[in-house]
Amino acid sequence: MNRTRALAAGAVGALLVVAVTSFASPWWTLHRLRDAAARHDADAVSAQVDFPALRDSVKGQLLASISRDVDHADGNNPFAEIGRKFAMAVANPLIDAVVSPAGVAAMVEHGNVSIAKPAPESEGPGAEPAREKPHAALHYLGWDRFAVTAQDGGSFIFRRDGLWSWKLAGIAMPDRR
Repeated sequence: MNRTRALAAGAVGALLVVAVTSFASPWWTLHRLRDAAARHDADAVSAQVDFPALRDSVKGQLLASISRDVDHADGNNPFAEIGRKFAMAVANPLIDAVVSPAGVAAMVEHGNVSIAKPAPESEGPGAEPAREKPHAALHYLGWDRFAVTAQDGGSFIFRRDGLWSWKLAGIAMPDRR
């Protein structure tokens, strides 16, 4: 009887450890991504990102923003449709340039979800800018997704990739209206 209780307690303990570590794994993933970005380690950043899914996420939001801006423009403007087509032609190379290990590392390191390169902060000639660790709020969106809301109001969306691992699979751009 004691042996059965010991086995049951061990099984419950093991399940509890698996559940707690699985629940805490997003914080570990975020720590690893921030650390890789701070070290400028492109390979380590790449290991944490699902680039095809991230590019699709950025492309969808960028094209929706372009369409929304053109729709709000004057309907009598004959150049509006030309501008939309030009913007869509430029979108793919722009997204490929931004959604790269260096681009993701810059967004994570500076705590901003935007496609604009952050301006360097300099305190004098040759001075290294003082950097604070970006503050972000992490919250689950379900069993297989969590979001990290950045300083600028945008969010990094992670998707589960196994029991304990996650990959950056999308971003939600901040509302700039």
